[in-house]
Amino acid sequence: MPVAGGLVAAGVKYAYEDHDTDEVDPTPPVQNTWYPLFDADDVRLLWHTVFQSNDETAAKDIEIRWTIDGNVYFVAVNLDSGGTVYVYRGRMASGAGTSGLLTIDTATNACFTVDKRGKSFKVEVRITSVVGTNQRLLSRAVRETLEET
Repeated sequence: MPVAGGLVAAGVKYAYEDHDTDEVDPTPPVQNTWYPLFDADDVRLLWHTVFQSNDETAAKDIEIRWTIDGNVYFVAVNLDSGGTVYVYRGRMASGAGTSGLLTIDTATNACFTVDKRGKSFKVEVRITSVVGTNQRLLSRAVRETLEET
């Protein structure tokens, strides 16, 4: 039941409400700048993807950070130009914000076989390599929030 946004009332029903896809697509992205996809309460994250491309067709270093209920999960990936990765929460500890997320290049949802939930949830991405010509950094997330019906 929702707790981040306020008190829970006895006898009140709650359901997950769909949200349109969150997207961040800075043109061009700035090196080492975190771009938030969303920062919300009572979230169920279903999918998170990251894509990058540039005219040089060069791989770029991308970092992804999820903050869930104050816990920071992280992954760094060297992503080929034109490549997409699906981000998910693995079984590893967060390592004080240095691990806990994994990526794969085949369709995989946010917790590999189920969704990922949090009372508070923030998703961010950044490019740490020098940006290329016509650099693109596109990230999308599909989420729902728990709402009173």
